[in-house]
Amino acid sequence: MSATGDFIPGDQPGDSIPDAPVVFGIRLTPMILGVLFGVVGLVGALAILLNLVQPEWDRYQQLSSQVAEKEAQVTSKQNLNKQIEDAKKELEATKKKQEDVYALFANEATLNTLLLDINRQIEARNSGLPAARTALLASCPAWVRSNIAALESKENGGVPFVVKSELREFTPEPKVTGVIQDSSYGSTINNKLRRETVNVELEANYDQMMAILRNMERLQPFLVFRNVDANVPKQLRLYEVRGGNVQFLAKCQPETRINMKFQLDALMPLTAADKAKLAPPPATAPPAQ
Repeated sequence: MSATGDFIPGDQPGDSIPDAPVVFGIRLTPMILGVLFGVVGLVGALAILLNLVQPEWDRYQQLSSQVAEKEAQVTSKQNLNKQIEDAKKELEATKKKQEDVYALFANEATLNTLLLDINRQIEARNSGLPAARTALLASCPAWVRSNIAALESKENGGVPFVVKSELREFTPEPKVTGVIQDSSYGSTINNKLRRETVNVELEANYDQMMAILRNMERLQPFLVFRNVDANVPKQLRLYEVRGGNVQFLAKCQPETRINMKFQLDALMPLTAADKAKLAPPPATAPPAQ
């Protein structure tokens, strides 16, 4: 038996799918709703991240900055300690150099040592005067040797054939001795060194004078010669007439005398007394009102 033209429910296609709602012109099909739910979940996850993780991240950044700052402070302190140690070493090296420099200066005993040294040289030179005089006269004509006493007589204006070295003066000069303040060695030296000054007068022949001065220079590097005045006193000169000609006796002449005067400065560091005098007076507190 067959039915013809009968309506059988459910046979029409699509009748089993309900209509989807439309929002803002978008039909919210199951697929669209799934996507929306996924987006909503992502936004929620981001919100959780921002609300929970971000503060901790900020805290981590702050702590990292503090650690870096502390490390920088430690490094800076270590550098500072190294700079302090380097400065101490440099100070010690400077003190050593200062001591080495001060060792080159004169000291309180310098002038006494110098006086003794000059006298020793003079005594050594003068001890050979008789032999030097005999050797010189051996080159002279007979008439000179026979009249040597008259030629050397001061009454006749004569001088000894062989010069006797002599230290005529070695006296302190109190007007100049003391702390240097007159810029005589430059203004930068004022109030930094003191000097002991002596007036010296020497008489000797040329060789002996040069030997004394060279020895004084070697004895103390910081001995300074000032106001030097050297002169040659009037000398006796011997001639003789030969065949009507006047001839100079080149090998028979008295030694040339040199007279030298000068001031000798012995430079030395300031004494404790000098420093005390130069120190500024202590400040006085104003009277109480």
